[in-house]
Amino acid sequence: MVPEIELLVEILRAGIDETLSYLTLHVLTCLVPAFFIAGGISAVLSDHFITKYLSAEAPKLQAYSIASVSGVALAVCSCTILPMFAGLYKKGAGIGPATAFLFSGPAINVLAVVFTARVLGLPLGGARAFFAVVMAAAIGLTMALVFVSDDDEDRPENQTVATDGGYAAESQRPKWVTAGFFGTQVAILLIAATGLLTWAIKAPILAPLFAMLGYLLYSEFSRDEIDDWLQETWFFTRTIFPLLIVGTFIIGIIGGIAAVAQGMAPLETVTTNGGETFAAHQVAPGLLTQELFGETTVLSAGVASVIGAVLYMPTLLEVPIVGSLFGYTNGLMADGPALALLLAGPSLSLPNMIVIWKTIGTKQTALYIALVAVASTVAALMWGLLL
Repeated sequence: MVPEIELLVEILRAGIDETLSYLTLHVLTCLVPAFFIAGGISAVLSDHFITKYLSAEAPKLQAYSIASVSGVALAVCSCTILPMFAGLYKKGAGIGPATAFLFSGPAINVLAVVFTARVLGLPLGGARAFFAVVMAAAIGLTMALVFVSDDDEDRPENQTVATDGGYAAESQRPKWVTAGFFGTQVAILLIAATGLLTWAIKAPILAPLFAMLGYLLYSEFSRDEIDDWLQETWFFTRTIFPLLIVGTFIIGIIGGIAAVAQGMAPLETVTTNGGETFAAHQVAPGLLTQELFGETTVLSAGVASVIGAVLYMPTLLEVPIVGSLFGYTNGLMADGPALALLLAGPSLSLPNMIVIWKTIGTKQTALYIALVAVASTVAALMWGLLL
């Protein structure tokens, strides 16, 4: 085979490898539960709830407090949060609280914060949690200020506020039923997504949760409500999932090109200084920039924010990426750029940007991406210089 053709095939295989890895790790345990939660938000949660707690008219302290800390309960990554974000926005949440929720979901989930503190140290774990909450509120408030009219008009065609009278149905249902419906699904997502437990432990924990969800659906929900839930779940699946696959494939292609640029075969095994092994296309982008991260500067913090914004980082994977791949645990990466990656990495990715653009529009997406990158850089500089 012609060498150029062989090289092209290797790069394409890197894209396929990245996509298959994504499907294996995230579709069943993360995305499927997230799509059902999103469908539930859209079909079961009333317009009244959204108007009261997360709309543009809701009290700002209440709306942004809820949105900014909501990620604590969700073990989700930058892609898994998207169905829930789209569900909230479609249902009528203000763009400010919705984007605050979008950022906080993957940025401060309790598993990631605890794992960060345990592996990378309590100071960095605490800084991640603090700055993520502050940034979520600041980003949401800025989005609401700039796009003050966006909550009433200019929404994409498929994202209009629903007015199906859901409040009347929900007002007749005990609050514990609604809480149990969402609580069991969130618990299923948390347990299924964590890599800290084996399936031998997960299975007996998940079984009663599925039983509880089935009981609530059978005894407290009508057939029409269940059908609406499933239809909304399918809507988010067919809208979002193909975009995630395409975006992840492109990430693999970028990694393959970066590996070739450094004289590596994209699929060859590379062992980092921390002893972790990766395919070359997974580590090549980091190797190209690693020398920048030895100290906290505007350049190192900014580059780390940009890398974090582009790369797809599944939940908890950002910890070994920062610790081993970029060398934080070996002293090769300073605290500032490490924090920038931890803030921007879980919250943004190329696949995630595509879906956000489709959900809220071009100008809104551009500002959101810029706010995440700039705020991550500023937080990194503050933290790195403080230390």
